[in-house]
Amino acid sequence: MLFTNLEMFTSFSIAVILCFNGVDSGRVKRVIGGSEVECGSLPRVASLRNSTSLQHLCGATLLGARHALTAAHCVPPASRYYLQLNNKCVGDGEVVPNATVTDIVVHEGYNKYTRAHDIALLKIKLNLENSNWLDDENILPYSSFGVSGTCVISGYGVKNTTSMELSETLMTANLKIISLDECTRRLGIVAPKHDAGMMCAVGDDATDSCQGDSGGPLLCAEGRVEGISSHGLACAPGVPAVYTSVAAHLHWIKNLMTNN
Repeated sequence: MLFTNLEMFTSFSIAVILCFNGVDSGRVKRVIGGSEVECGSLPRVASLRNSTSLQHLCGATLLGARHALTAAHCVPPASRYYLQLNNKCVGDGEVVPNATVTDIVVHEGYNKYTRAHDIALLKIKLNLENSNWLDDENILPYSSFGVSGTCVISGYGVKNTTSMELSETLMTANLKIISLDECTRRLGIVAPKHDAGMMCAVGDDATDSCQGDSGGPLLCAEGRVEGISSHGLACAPGVPAVYTSVAAHLHWIKNLMTNN
């Protein structure tokens, strides 16, 4: 069974699980076999949460003080959202840094059945005294040609498949980029389409991104966000997961950031 990601929790906190063609959309990915992120690491990785239930829904990536990226399937239009930043550095009684989501732009080519162009840009209002550092460094890909090698997946999830409770601690694990042809050979019918702006990555036999981290970033060389966690097969270390290619959508992202 293909486990795609969260399409639930409206502003009235009513859970709606959509199923189509054997696809269970009530599942979201999480990092399996990963390690905890230390204070100060990956400060741009955020938890996308429902403003009513306060529940973690998906991951997101801060591009700057006014914009963030996530997966399109993570943000049904009937819902209201906010972002919570890494709480590892927050002491007892302190407020966890957060951002209000003020607008959402879903890619016009997004297809909820095929997960083509599974990307959304969030306009945010960041509740931080000093957010200038977010605009000092560009973490988008250098070009639209994509990337290879080893990258890092991160998100809020559990350490094994026996627990259904999501972790409050940001987790991370290493994954390797593989070609679309290799991904197609391994995944078969749920493999990424060459013209849909997708890419694939796989962990070792002990690592997987499964249930809890849809929308979260795949960070590669120099900490640049090259992918957005989209979908994959049932939880299984060593099985590829499909990501939306940020490089393939670079023009779309930059155009929106300039005009919004």
